[in-house]
Amino acid sequence: MAVTAINITMYEQFYHLKEDPFRLSPNTKPCYKHASYSHAKTYMLYALRRGEGIVLVTGRSGTGKTALLRDFIHSIKNEPVVTADLVSTQLQATDLIRMIAVGFGISQLTNDEAEVISELETQLSGMRNFGRRPLLIIDEAQNLETESLRKIELLMRLRWKSEPLLQIFLIGRDGLHELLLTEKLKQLYAQVNAVICLEPLDESSTGEYIRHRLKQVGWNNDPQLADEIYPIIFNYSHGIPRLINLICSQILLFGMTEEQHFFGLN
Repeated sequence: MAVTAINITMYEQFYHLKEDPFRLSPNTKPCYKHASYSHAKTYMLYALRRGEGIVLVTGRSGTGKTALLRDFIHSIKNEPVVTADLVSTQLQATDLIRMIAVGFGISQLTNDEAEVISELETQLSGMRNFGRRPLLIIDEAQNLETESLRKIELLMRLRWKSEPLLQIFLIGRDGLHELLLTEKLKQLYAQVNAVICLEPLDESSTGEYIRHRLKQVGWNNDPQLADEIYPIIFNYSHGIPRLINLICSQILLFGMTEEQHFFGLN
């Protein structure tokens, strides 16, 4: 039986765009640096160069924390920093120390946690002695169990001369800050030196963000977007980039199916 080929036109083809401007997965193109984003990145760089304690970076789901983190890591690639970047996917407390050790290049580990911490201390001290600073980054840190977070407190007790041996950035949703304020974690929270919050976009920045995403993929004002459409998108998305992307993707899909090249209030 013959197979009939089905030609499916994507809206980026219909509007002559190089690629999908509103894809949900983080891309490698330059981020839209709105005020809160620039503020957060500046403080992250400042905190890193001070090299003290724990830094919290929080924000609502979809505000761009992962994109910010990738941008930050790219910005420090030429600095004397050794980075271990972990994503917390319900890591058990018993696994966390081992994953951190692996992240810093220790391949052969025993089952004794005290020995693993001792090996990690030796490894990190060697880095510091050669002028390199170890930085641990844990994304989605709100998923860590209380016991896992207490393991982090254990690592913060390690010293190099008079400084913390290890600097830690914890990245997570808003609940992360509240979690660390609980009685069981008050000693860990005492070592937090900065709390950075990535805020959603305001109404003006929402329009700038949409145009930025479109221009990155060769937009030549097709489709044409009336100024009145941006406040509507802002009201429905609350300025959260992930929701803006979803709404704009649906608008372009609708426009393609209806063969529209102009979007306004009607």
